[in-house]
Amino acid sequence: MIGVTGSTGGVGSGVVRHLLAAGRDDLAALARRPEAIPPAPGLEARRADYDDPASLKAAMRDLDVLVMVSSDGRAETMERHHRNVIAAADAAGVGRIVYTSILDVAPGSGFYYAPGHQATEALLAGRPHCLARTSVFADFFTDSWLGAALTTGELVLPLGQAGMSLVAREDVSRALAAAVLDGLEGVLELTGPENATGDRIAALASEATGMPLTYRPIGDADYRPRLQAAGEPDWLIEAYASMFASVRAGRFASAPGDVERLTGTPPVRFDAFLRTRLADGGS
Repeated sequence: MIGVTGSTGGVGSGVVRHLLAAGRDDLAALARRPEAIPPAPGLEARRADYDDPASLKAAMRDLDVLVMVSSDGRAETMERHHRNVIAAADAAGVGRIVYTSILDVAPGSGFYYAPGHQATEALLAGRPHCLARTSVFADFFTDSWLGAALTTGELVLPLGQAGMSLVAREDVSRALAAAVLDGLEGVLELTGPENATGDRIAALASEATGMPLTYRPIGDADYRPRLQAAGEPDWLIEAYASMFASVRAGRFASAPGDVERLTGTPPVRFDAFLRTRLADGGS
């Protein structure tokens, strides 16, 4: 039986959908709100709260494989959640874990979330597992920064001149489903089709939307005060600023990655992603 955590989220729900489409009828969708999971033949919705070890242990029963979608929020919260999930999987005898890690997980990374993912990968060592290391999500980048930039005509971020491989959550979901079905272990890199600079991202967004957009690079010393002025909490300022520091260092540049090898279809280009998103009403 295959379990998928975070099954009401963008990645987890996509994994469930692709596994159902592949004909699997032995799925458990794990979520804090199982009532929000659309019913389907062969799919069992189970309550699994990352902060409730008892619910996690019960949700893991009879699972052979677990797709473990990483948590978010404060770094210490994420690490606690991951420890809880892995402990519950161990107690239930789950055979293999497919985990969504991040591309910038190497020692020496200054990214806010890197230590938490390093710790989680270490906990998974010594058992059958697959580390699916993702780049920055195109969906997240669009929602957090690009949408506002298109209204002003200027994308102002500390990206430097390095590229990053923006990847759609849908591509990550279908690659994770393929990794489960193929019984893969080891390390995968789930990235977009190209390492796009700030200028390239602005050009692709202009092409997709018909709205003029230019990229204006700024430094970290200017970016952090902008976030503070917007009222962002200290931990989120560190998360955003350190992510862009990693981008400037080329730590999120790894295209084209393994999506096409796993699924037979290349990851979507950023301009095509934006066109689809606009056609769907921005959802």
